[in-house]
Amino acid sequence: WIEDMDGNYVATVYATKFTANGGYKNRPDSIPTWVSKSGLANMSKADVDAIAGATPKAGEVSYSWNLTDANGETVPPGGYRFIVECSLRWKNRVVYSGVIEVGGEAAAMVEADVEFIYESSDNHPALTDDSNENGMIKSVTAKFEPA
Repeated sequence: WIEDMDGNYVATVYATKFTANGGYKNRPDSIPTWVSKSGLANMSKADVDAIAGATPKAGEVSYSWNLTDANGETVPPGGYRFIVECSLRWKNRVVYSGVIEVGGEAAAMVEADVEFIYESSDNHPALTDDSNENGMIKSVTAKFEPA
């Protein structure tokens, strides 16, 4: 998803059909930060359909943001934070985030910072830095390219 530099939600670029179509109700551990920030529970079916897609296959994946907010309005030039949140297993997550400048000339590729969130739940231990799941998503980047 995209936020402005004050941390306000701007738009969702992509979410899995599982989570967006109600999976978050059965599995509240499923990308909870995005679920909360996006207002998913109050989105219309059409809005959910516009952002939801199948779980990506392994390998390189690319998404584009059309520089509009959740209301379809073009955003002004400036800095925007891109965030990728992934549920690894149970409450364990990884969050990638970085800032791109929108407007003007094409910009260099920005490498996102990564934060692993390890948390145990019920009878499931927290993951660790050595867990295999940590490699599910890696090398998240973004760049601005004018149309």
